[in-house]
Amino acid sequence: MGKKIFNWFYTAAVFVFLYAPIAVLMAMSFNESQYNALPFKFSMRWFEALAQNEKLIDATMNSLYLAAITGIICVILATALMLGNQEASAKIKALVNSAVVLPLTIPWLIMGLSLLLLLKSLGLDRNFLMLLIGHVVISLPYAVLVISARMQDMDKSVQEASYSLGANEWTTFIRVIFPMISPAMLAGGFMAFMVSFDNFVLSYFLIPTGTTTLPIEIYSSIKFGFTPEINAISTIILALSLLVISIIAAIMGSSLKNLFR
Repeated sequence: MGKKIFNWFYTAAVFVFLYAPIAVLMAMSFNESQYNALPFKFSMRWFEALAQNEKLIDATMNSLYLAAITGIICVILATALMLGNQEASAKIKALVNSAVVLPLTIPWLIMGLSLLLLLKSLGLDRNFLMLLIGHVVISLPYAVLVISARMQDMDKSVQEASYSLGANEWTTFIRVIFPMISPAMLAGGFMAFMVSFDNFVLSYFLIPTGTTTLPIEIYSSIKFGFTPEINAISTIILALSLLVISIIAAIMGSSLKNLFR
């Protein structure tokens, strides 16, 4: 009994340590005080101020735009890579898997600096294309890991049956493979989206002059004085993230139920 109570207490302590700061941030976005002072007094003034903060909104839209393109590209590349990797030999598979996961072991600071030096050596200014390439490089492994895990669990006899019935590779992918891996593609795309959206280091090195993203804007705002509009935009992003995660979990759960019926 004592061990069970200890386990529950330990688990609760871990969750409090992880999520209490987030809960405080969200609560303070509804606090009237500009300095997050207590006692707490409910107010929507910081959400109203956020609606008037064009700089913060523009930075958020830039981050959403960049992350959305990154997520789509990562899903396409990861799916094509894993489909091609299925037919490769064991050595090629190991080489491809190592190459894809390698960006996870390289510090983002080194990655951003190397890409910036590459631009300088080519005589180019910082531009959106290189920024997008950098985000794809660091986000792709997350999409690959999710999609490859799902493809490893697929029953290959279903694909073989499709081929034996006269379907070509494209028809087999659209009618057989895609419905089976679409939840993983959605989850992998969302992970790539969030990695790109949250990234500060690569954006700081590679973003074009005169443009900003939300992480850079938040960092700049904190340097010159914290404003509670940051709490408000953080609360909105967290709420949307939880909603998307819930939708993906529901889709994947429904897909698994249909698969095992």
